[in-house]
Formats: sequence, C-alpha cells, structure tokens
Amino acid sequence: MLKKILSIIILLLSVTTILYIISPIFVPKWTTTEDDNMTQIVRGFYAEKDNSLDVIFMGNSDMYNGIAPMQLWDEYGIASYAYTSSGQRMWTAHYMFLDALRSQKPQIIVFDVDEIQSTTNTSQACYRKAYDNMQMSPVKIRAIMHPCFKKSISKRITYFLPVTRFHSRIFQLTEDDFKYAYGYKTFENKGQVIRTTIAEYRGGNSYMDDKGEKYEFPKNTKKYMDKIVKTCKKKGIELILIEIPSANSWSYAKSQEISKYAAKNNLTFIDFNFLLDDIHLDWTHDTIDSGNHLNIWGAKKVTRYIGKYLHENYNLPDRRKDKNYKEWFNASKKYHQNIEKAIKESNK
Repeated sequence: MLKKILSIIILLLSVTTILYIISPIFVPKWTTTEDDNMTQIVRGFYAEKDNSLDVIFMGNSDMYNGIAPMQLWDEYGIASYAYTSSGQRMWTAHYMFLDALRSQKPQIIVFDVDEIQSTTNTSQACYRKAYDNMQMSPVKIRAIMHPCFKKSISKRITYFLPVTRFHSRIFQLTEDDFKYAYGYKTFENKGQVIRTTIAEYRGGNSYMDDKGEKYEFPKNTKKYMDKIVKTCKKKGIELILIEIPSANSWSYAKSQEISKYAAKNNLTFIDFNFLLDDIHLDWTHDTIDSGNHLNIWGAKKVTRYIGKYLHENYNLPDRRKDKNYKEWFNASKKYHQNIEKAIKESNK
C-alpha cells in the first residue's frame, strides 16, 4: 500500500514538473504595441544585469506610455527602466516593486500615483500579462495567493502552471512562443511602449481647476503605498511620486490629496498636470487617446523635465563613461530605429 502511494506521489510530481517546464511555451506572448509589449517589459527587466539600474520607474500604463528611459540615457547617461504593467493595481505594484528589489538596488524609484484611484480588480488579462511573465519566486507566490483571486484554487493553479489555462494554444504556437519561453532578452526600449497615434484632446487644462471637490486616498490602495514607502525608507531608496499628464483620469482634488500624503511622508511629488505649460505639452498632438495616455512626443517632454530634475537634484552617475554599460549604446541605436519604424508605419 505504501509503495502504491509513493508511486502515485512520484507520478504526480513528475507530471507537475513536466507541466511547469513546458508552461512558458504556452503562455501568450504579448510582444506588440497593441499588447503593450508586456512580455518584453517584464521579461526584459530580468535581462538587466544585477544592480545595474540607478532609477526604476513604476506604475501603470501612464508610465510606460509617458516615460522614455533611453532618452535619459542619451541625455544624461542615467541607467533606468520602466518596470510596469497594464491596468495595474496597487497590490500588483507592490509585488512588482518587491520583485524589482530582488535583483536591483536602485538609488531612486519614481512611482506614478494614477492607480491609487483604482480600488477594484483589474482584468484577468492584465494580471496574466504581469504574473505569467514574472520569475517564479516567493514574491510571485505571494502575488498569486493575493485575495484578488477570491480564494479560487483552480484559478491560482493556472498561474503556477499556465499550460493548464492555455493548453488549447498547442495548434496556434508561433516562433515567438519559443523565442520568449526561456531565458531573458534585453528590451531596448527599457520598458517604454512606443506609440505614434495622435488623438487630440480639446479640453485644455481646465480639468485641473479647483472645483471644490474632495478626494480621499482609498484605504485598500493606501496600505500598499504605505508598504512601498516603508520599504524604500528602510533600504535607503529615494521614492519620488509623480503624476503623468492625464486629462481623463486626474483632478485637482486627487492632486491635493497626494500632495498631503507626500508631505506627511517627506516625499517629493511632481504633478505634471500642473506643469503642462512648463513642458510645452500639446493636448492636440501629444496624446494617443484624447487625453488619457501620452504618445512618444508627450513622453519626450515629460522625460526631458524629469531627466533635468534628477540630474540637478541627485548625484546619479553618468553610465556612458562606464565600460560595463557598453551594450546600452547598442540598445539606444535600436531604440531610435524602433521609433523611426513606428513613425513610418503610422504614416502609411
């Protein structure tokens, strides 16, 4: 009887191991702009050499559309990466933050606060884009066990063994499914999603007028922000809060609430929605979706400002002079080629 039980256990372990090994092949590969390049963003982060990033940008789609890490490299030699996810929630932000610290010791983390207002679950697609690409680790296990999955054992199993969710893709597998299944490839955009679409917003800057409204930092998102603040202080990481221009999701009241939170925690908060004239943002040209997200021209303007701010206020090394960063010059070349290609395709 004991021998039979052991045989069953060994069989189950063997099957589980095989499923775990082949799962990366079956996970969908989100490698296009339409899919937010999430496979390259997350897996590309692991391709960065340990402790090589001085600045890490974190947040939701506002961040990966609105910041250009390679521009910081070109202009200041700042080694940075936008480690973000689409439709991100604060609990996901917290786990990605902890995941980032497993391999990097950044001097600065710049966090976009737009997602603090998102108090409900995001879509399963957004969770999968982030978690299915993350390395297996205690942090990922904690993320999968989070209550956002409503204690569904079957759903959680699919995050440990994605092949159980995506096995039907066996006849749809492409070259990319094998290319991105194992190992980690450098993402030359360093986390930015290059978008050249222009969909104008005609509302001007009035969305940031004081309308006498009140806004309170939601408790179920604030607690994760508190965790990030606490960990940064413990590890000596400078945490900068920002809000990238977003006419459709931001307001004066929200900005005031975050300003109070930043002051209470001795943090810098840069709200770009109050700096539109300073950075020369043009809502009729610099947005991809009528005021919600920025395109590459808007991102360039935000990045120019944040780059100057970081350069003038922090003693960040110019890594262009460091022989250990030679591959960043190749990444920069490819990055600019990606931009040129995207612009040409959008003009067809």
